Amino acid sequence: MAMSVQCLTSAGRFFLQRHLLKKNSISRFTAGPHRLLATQAAHQVALNVPETKVTALENGLRVASEDSGLPTCTVGLWIDAGSRYENERNNGTAHFLEHMAFKGTRKRSQLDLELEIENMGAHLNAYTSREQTVYYAKAFSKDLPRAVEILADIIQNSTLGEAEIERERGVILREMQEVETNLQEVVFDYLHATAYQSTALGRTILGPTENIKTINRGDLVEYITAHYKGPRIVLAAAGGVCHDELIDLAKYHFGKLPSRHQGEAPALPPCHFTGSEVDANEG
Repeated sequence: MAMSVQCLTSAGRFFLQRHLLKKNSISRFTAGPHRLLATQAAHQVALNVPETKVTALENGLRVASEDSGLPTCTVGLWIDAGSRYENERNNGTAHFLEHMAFKGTRKRSQLDLELEIENMGAHLNAYTSREQTVYYAKAFSKDLPRAVEILADIIQNSTLGEAEIERERGVILREMQEVETNLQEVVFDYLHATAYQSTALGRTILGPTENIKTINRGDLVEYITAHYKGPRIVLAAAGGVCHDELIDLAKYHFGKLPSRHQGEAPALPPCHFTGSEVDANEG
């Protein structure tokens, strides 16, 4: 969605730059008309952005869409279950689950899943942040129902096999070693650790090495059970999508997800900003 606006804005800037180059001798003295042109171009961009429609299901899951009439679409599940929802004991679980998402479900093996996505000409991916875990697919608009069904399958029916868990444990440990050599990643982690000391936001997304070595299937199932609930999930799609169709798909595939029980204590602890500094030369 943001990409579409960015592209249109870039095109508008390019048009204005060409116009200014052609009228260079005049533009030095008539900044007003060009400012007006820029305002009109921005207004036109806003008019071309499709309406965002949002609907909430009975279990609290929200459905959001923007229909731009394209032959392709992107659809995904944004789940409020990132590393911020973890504690010291299970820090790294959300990211571990992301790795396990495409390793097979009760109805699809890993190979079956990969072949199905490939034959659709689609793209399936996931990522974990401090705030959210996201699973998304890029596909032809005609394949929207299949894409949503696959997303529903991987978050509700993943087998989380022991052999796959052990294999991904090694993958994550190697990933952690690579991240440690990426200064941009390291600085960002230190920034959070310094700014939000002794809180969930101060911990890393990947988790400490000792946690990754001990996380088991029970930890993964417990995390899904605790956090993958209707009010914490948004099914969002953009491109060639019909909002009513997306609502029907959401009801069929996610309607049985549990909602937060009345009176349940909030699972998100407060993360206060500390505001301090770390001197690398000390110690």
